[in-house]
Amino acid sequence: MPLSPGDKFGPYLLIAPIGRGGMGEVWKARDTRIDRIVALKVSAAQFSERFEREAKAIGALNHPNICTLYDVGPNYLVMEYVEGAPLKGPLPIDQALKYASQICDALDAAHKKGITHRDLKPANILVTKAGIKLLDFGLAKLGASGIGQAPKPDDATLTMALTGKNEIVGTLYYMSPEQLQAQANGQEIDGRSDIFSFGIVLYELLTGKRAFEGSSPASVIAAIMERPAPSIADVAPPALDWVLKRCLEKDPDNRWQSARDLKAELERIASAPESGSAVPLTTTPWHRSWLPWCIAGFLVLALIPANIIHIREKPPMPPVVNTTLLPPDGTEFEFASTYAVPALSPDGMRIVFGARSKDGRSQLYVRRLDSPNAQPLPGTEGAAFPFWSPDSRWVGFGQANKLKKIDIQGGPPVTVADGVKGTFRGGSWNTKGIIVFGENNGSSIQRVTAAGGTAAPATPSALRDGTGNGSPVFPWFLPDGRHFLYTGRLPGDIPARIGSLDEPGKPGKVVAQAHSNAVYAQGHLLYLRENTLMAQPFDPDRLETKGEAVPLAEGVPTYTTPSRGAAFTVSAGGLLAYQTGGAGAGFRLVWKDRQGKVLGSLGEPVTSLDDLALSPDGKRLAGVVTGQNADIWIYDTARGVPTRFTFNAVGARYPVWTPDGNSIYYFSGRSNMLDLVRKASNGSGAEELLLSDTANKAPSSVSPDGKALLYERLDGTTKFDLWVLPLAPVPSGGKPQPRVFLQTPFNEADGQFSPDGNWVAYESDESGQMEVYVVPYPGPGGKRQISSGGARDLRWRGDGKELFYSTPSGELMAAEVNARNGTLEIGRVQKLFDGIIRNAGTYVVSGDGQKFLVVENIAGSGAPRPLTLLQNWPAALLK
Repeated sequence: MPLSPGDKFGPYLLIAPIGRGGMGEVWKARDTRIDRIVALKVSAAQFSERFEREAKAIGALNHPNICTLYDVGPNYLVMEYVEGAPLKGPLPIDQALKYASQICDALDAAHKKGITHRDLKPANILVTKAGIKLLDFGLAKLGASGIGQAPKPDDATLTMALTGKNEIVGTLYYMSPEQLQAQANGQEIDGRSDIFSFGIVLYELLTGKRAFEGSSPASVIAAIMERPAPSIADVAPPALDWVLKRCLEKDPDNRWQSARDLKAELERIASAPESGSAVPLTTTPWHRSWLPWCIAGFLVLALIPANIIHIREKPPMPPVVNTTLLPPDGTEFEFASTYAVPALSPDGMRIVFGARSKDGRSQLYVRRLDSPNAQPLPGTEGAAFPFWSPDSRWVGFGQANKLKKIDIQGGPPVTVADGVKGTFRGGSWNTKGIIVFGENNGSSIQRVTAAGGTAAPATPSALRDGTGNGSPVFPWFLPDGRHFLYTGRLPGDIPARIGSLDEPGKPGKVVAQAHSNAVYAQGHLLYLRENTLMAQPFDPDRLETKGEAVPLAEGVPTYTTPSRGAAFTVSAGGLLAYQTGGAGAGFRLVWKDRQGKVLGSLGEPVTSLDDLALSPDGKRLAGVVTGQNADIWIYDTARGVPTRFTFNAVGARYPVWTPDGNSIYYFSGRSNMLDLVRKASNGSGAEELLLSDTANKAPSSVSPDGKALLYERLDGTTKFDLWVLPLAPVPSGGKPQPRVFLQTPFNEADGQFSPDGNWVAYESDESGQMEVYVVPYPGPGGKRQISSGGARDLRWRGDGKELFYSTPSGELMAAEVNARNGTLEIGRVQKLFDGIIRNAGTYVVSGDGQKFLVVENIAGSGAPRPLTLLQNWPAALLK
């Protein structure tokens, strides 16, 4: 039965045909559950053996250059929809080498799983903005790796034999000799067959012509079996010509034995000073060999002085080696919500990073760079900004308002310091056993001994010293172990300063203007300008820059705003690792029911989204979208159309609606302090200043009668406290005076009025971690603890009968509450669903408590974005 637009296969709605073949059709389709565009491959028969083979092959692979399999139906496959054009030559050598290396990387991933593609050709390789994508594993041979069964000897589709109609199933021009012989003699083929096909593709990339032509199938077969490999010496350097001919050896034993080795050679050629001018050793015919020897003998004496000079010269810098690191199997890198960005060990042997498993659990992993396997570090769930001890044995990190460390050789995490203000923002560990670290809501860089103890300021309070440096964050020790780089929580340009353990009362001089944290290695400062990674020459002895900054990589994301911790890391010995593309559209809004089932989506994906606040009538959603600045946007919940609400050069956050929905309260960094302001929700008029003083403040809730604004205030002694600002006019005509509502030696934050205004739910870390409590308003009265095991991001149901909150592992919880005779009774507490991102305000609840608008991380919904690892990165600056 012919297919047409509008037909449905399960939840997939056909949109338009993409292609047709002997085994079925490929359609562009939409997954109606999550509004995702996919490619739907429909089999002409009920899930044929070839379809099953393709599903197993693609499903076993997880690689950025291989299409991703999303779902399998009774007669269809659902795959990543790839926008791109088939690979086509001729191409410039540098571009051809780039694509060729990516193809080899994809083949290496498949071959390691025991999968031979067997239909490698330009039509199955799409060029996208992000690189190449390898498609169509319908003819793949599954080896003995446990992925599937080996093909049957009489399977004509698999062996590419001539059919009864004298037709060859497959693509004849790109077959290897052993592929053609398989039917006749039962010869087994392996990944080296793909390498022969790759050689044909590479020839076509460089010349625009087929490597083996013929006027008939028989003549093409004869050319593949007998004709010598063609030469590309007239369009490419000799080294590349040699590589190609080795790919096209008739005997598999004489070819490259792995795609990995082939890729390494291509990358060596690409990094050579003149595009591969180095020529491998080959045999020269005897009748042409005498002339070079005669010339060499004649010139040997003349060359001796030059050789003496040459050996006194500084040896050439080793070439840059570029490779990729993927997350562990069954996980994806997790930088966006826990901020567990990667960190290379000082000895360059290991890398630590955050990754999330399929069950939503996020923790740290450590991987030796000479091993393909990564090991999880137990007890590091939700860890942020890992860093290393100078002996590369311990990893420090932030977790639940604590600075912790863990021995990578075994053992549980150990607390180094309690009471991190807000959230952890980077650390550095010197050879004297001192750790310096930053805090999201701190007033200075803190120092503490690695053995543990009470932290003390290592810099002055940049909030009050007039430097405009925001909360100091992301320290990085310089080689002397006394001075350290640090930046601040600021929109726009961030000054990178030099702090000193010997002079904690001085902010230090500015050495660069950055758009991220800054680090030092190999005589350079590294930091972002926009999203470009820059290397700035720097003298660590004189503490000053020496020249112009040079770009190293583009598209490196940041994961915190406004402090902007970036996804790059360096070691002292010349290793650099970074991720690209992560700050793109990685988050979206989805509606879910109480079981976590996706009901629909709202708006388009964005770079970052949090601080959500639903209007009282549920028709509008305020949220903060972050780029270089944080600004509030308002979504129409019916149409999903966002409108920018603030245009503040220094950022705006924490929107709170008035009960009538006509205004929004938020904080604005109008000066060195974060002040409370108000603005009409329709965007008209200027923002109105409500409260400005000597402390940072953020609004959290408005009383149902609109007469009181509850806000957080950071105090240097009592940490975060809850205050109330009266909003009703004062009879005497004076300004309303704020008053303390909750103030203890612990943090009290995120206060939320109950719908009847008689209670305030809030978060406190008095137990050692953030939990949800409820107290009567306006007080006094005792408090009731709602949560256990950690909680944050609380919300009331519209009728006050439930409180919602999220756990450290991202579970959304619902607690039944009932107010009777001035007391609050706590009923059943149940888990609703997983997947709540651990940023502030990443979900809201409908008035009836039946639907939830949730920020969803979609960065891992397609192929994983790898880390790029550069060895000897300073050599790249010389090009």
